[in-house]
Amino acid sequence: MKLNQPISAKVSVIGMFVLLLVSLLSAASVKAETQWAQSTIQKQLKKKCKDGMPRPNSVYQDALTEAKVAAIRSWGSQKSVATSNLLASAEAELRSSLDTYLLSPVILTKCKKKIFQLSFRAEVNVAAMDRLMAENAPAVVGPRSRMTAVFLARKQAGLKIYDDKITKVNQQTSISEAEQSADVAGETMSAMGISTTTEKTVTGGNTEKKANKVLYNVFNSGALDAAVNQNFSSYGFRVADAAQVAGRFPGFDLNAFREEFGVGDDLSPETKNAAFDAIAGKIPLLVVATVDVLSSQIDEVSGNYFVYASVKAWVYRDDGMFFESVAAVAPIQMRGDGPNETVAETDALVKAAAAASKEIVDQLSASGIQ
Repeated sequence: MKLNQPISAKVSVIGMFVLLLVSLLSAASVKAETQWAQSTIQKQLKKKCKDGMPRPNSVYQDALTEAKVAAIRSWGSQKSVATSNLLASAEAELRSSLDTYLLSPVILTKCKKKIFQLSFRAEVNVAAMDRLMAENAPAVVGPRSRMTAVFLARKQAGLKIYDDKITKVNQQTSISEAEQSADVAGETMSAMGISTTTEKTVTGGNTEKKANKVLYNVFNSGALDAAVNQNFSSYGFRVADAAQVAGRFPGFDLNAFREEFGVGDDLSPETKNAAFDAIAGKIPLLVVATVDVLSSQIDEVSGNYFVYASVKAWVYRDDGMFFESVAAVAPIQMRGDGPNETVAETDALVKAAAAASKEIVDQLSASGIQ
């Protein structure tokens, strides 16, 4: 097996040492943000391999291009259907400059007899990908819709454990039987009776288990609210602050949101409908999201704290009669780093908000919703 790793320039020993030190010190933050694309291609050759490589060299180049395209497709499919569709619409441009979007490639090849296998892995240039998808998204004509977004940060506060509910059944049945007989002899008559009672007892029952309930501490995060409003505004949406909406439209109850997300992962139909009724005909798009802050840890290399935040979201649109679900974000985890727990937590919240906002905009754009 051969390892082929392109290097653009020679680096001195001292420069290599400095580069290694810098990469070690920043490993924690890079690790969380780096995204990878990978694929494996296998080809049936017309000629046998020579020196561990296929013949002619064009076979290798074609396989490498195919592997790069497959890696990007695989990366996009793991993001969302919207991302996959946007990448598909830009595939011609992707093919013309694959190395712009795939950085630091690592290539493994294996050639035996007439079978050639190539494995490819590279860092995704996310910023370049985002620009490419934005350029190929459906054009927005005129101003984008007004929206309000409720992003609630929360931490696990405890676990409510329910005891098993045990039901016992004890059923007793009594069965009585009687027999009578009489004899007559001349003027004499005699009678005899026999009575038998049988006791039958049946026991049984069942055990009912109730799922444990996670309790959350839902808290306000000014950094999260600012990041959410900034992200959506940068894509052209006219964002109304959720606190302002709650103050102006009775029924849009942020306290109810916090209470219900403190004990569960969704809102009750009553709370949802009250919020929908409050903004119907005024604000056509509503985004609701939870951002769960997970426990913090200390990075062994840098000594900094790091925290993961997991975000999931739902988007509803007023169609004149109902608020239909038009987009959703499956749980995405983002890592935040900082010199203390508070800074790391804020970093994770802001990154989670940015990731969810980007995914929501991609889905809305793919659906032609502006």
